[in-house]
Amino acid sequence: MTGRTRLGLLAAVALLTLPGCGVQLQDAADPLPAGALPTVTPTASAAPRARETLIHFVNGRTLEAIPEPIVDRSANGVMAALAAGPPVDRGELRTLALDPVTGAPVFEVVSVSAFGEVVLRRAEVFQTMPAQDQVLLTGQVVLSMDEVGLSRVIIIDPSGAPVPVTLPDGRVAEGPLTASEYDELLVG
Repeated sequence: MTGRTRLGLLAAVALLTLPGCGVQLQDAADPLPAGALPTVTPTASAAPRARETLIHFVNGRTLEAIPEPIVDRSANGVMAALAAGPPVDRGELRTLALDPVTGAPVFEVVSVSAFGEVVLRRAEVFQTMPAQDQVLLTGQVVLSMDEVGLSRVIIIDPSGAPVPVTLPDGRVAEGPLTASEYDELLVG
């Protein structure tokens, strides 16, 4: 007897003895009785709601606060709102949050502390921006972050070293930046 024949014989014996083991064979499945499966009642989960937040956009050599509906009131959400730019009906406003050549963000959120300090990594393009645009961009970001309760911003370079930043009054800040340092850039 070959191995294949033995295997076939063993399978036939197993099938013949199966009904003797208490397993009944039937042609069709029986339906489950009512209530056998738990019912799941879908709960209506509220979709996140956008809240109006003041986002700051460049208006000439100043910054203008525009109420924008934002769902994600985190540092990343603010950066996304800045990157999206101002409403189209406000043609004089612009954002500096994106590299004009590549469209990549100029700042990337690295971390956010429990007490509202945001660390941003600057892209190399920040160094090539005119000094006034660096001030406006930094003010745009710091003031918008402050609107969602993120009160201090630290900018680092790609290696992780803090970047000295020029303030609107010409001073150079080497530590955390706050909204009050950029208030003079606000329109009206």
